[in-house]
Amino acid sequence: MFEVTNDVNRRTITVRLSGFIRPTEMKDFATAYRSATDTFAGGRHLVLADMRGLRTLEPESAAIFGEVVLYGRQHGCLMCAHVSDSTISRLQTARVASEASPDDDITVDCVSLEEAHAQLAKTRARLFLGTEPAPVSVAQAAAR
Repeated sequence: MFEVTNDVNRRTITVRLSGFIRPTEMKDFATAYRSATDTFAGGRHLVLADMRGLRTLEPESAAIFGEVVLYGRQHGCLMCAHVSDSTISRLQTARVASEASPDDDITVDCVSLEEAHAQLAKTRARLFLGTEPAPVSVAQAAAR
């Protein structure tokens, strides 16, 4: 089972994957995810990946998933808050993501949906609402 929703105002795509995702269903998911990603036209956005209940992916599904992860990274995904209740599934998706994006520094593993929403809210405020502290230059730091 999969679901992809897009909150354009919050610049956040929510992905829900659970159960056994066969290659045909993973292809449908990939199409829906790419479509949601494309609404941002390469612009910055966030992802909530709710993968509670996801079973181990078979190799073809895992390959398609890796392509989708790479597509998102190449088209403006700045952070992915990842929630999983299975160690095996979490490890597999982390491995697939790292193969697609070797320097993956945007995935944040969360223990609950509440934590994921909190992480997304902090990132959204920092990146989109300008509440991030202004960077201090070396000259400014020396003058202090």
